[in-house]
Amino acid sequence: MYVVTKILGNLHETESLALDVQRLDKEHKVERVHIPFHDAGRRRLRVTTDHGLHVGVDLSDSEPLQDGDVLTGAEGTDRLIVIEIAPSEAMALRMSKELPADQLFEFGVKLGHMLGNQHWPITVKDDVVYAPLSIDHKVMETVVRTHGFDGIEFEFVPIQPGDVPTAMPQIEHHHPA
Repeated sequence: MYVVTKILGNLHETESLALDVQRLDKEHKVERVHIPFHDAGRRRLRVTTDHGLHVGVDLSDSEPLQDGDVLTGAEGTDRLIVIEIAPSEAMALRMSKELPADQLFEFGVKLGHMLGNQHWPITVKDDVVYAPLSIDHKVMETVVRTHGFDGIEFEFVPIQPGDVPTAMPQIEHHHPA
């Protein structure tokens, strides 16, 4: 098993890295790993590349994997592993336009509490909160309905890697035993 422990960078963000990947790809030293969206936030994974190589991903205290991340293992190796994250869906939550202004703050706090309690990463764009699909549609719907939000509308929408975070930020917290 080939173990990767380091993210060199992202080929979508660093032109020189993208050129290195292109060059090494011609020499058959680049392999790709397809990762489901919901696994991109994990620090440790066991995956198989498009060439059949078994890879252990062991990243210490790193940010969640992003589409286009380039990983490497031991020093001195020129084999690169490129991460490809599959498109997915997100729950798009909107507050009703009719919600009175004096209830907006309370609504925002309750919504933040619910989303944080589920450890769902979010992105806010305009007046929509996006939470990537991390469990079954029905379970996510049940969580929202259980909290009894009046004035919330939601639907599931397609998302591409990079549209929303793949994991919660790394913040130390503990749950009582």
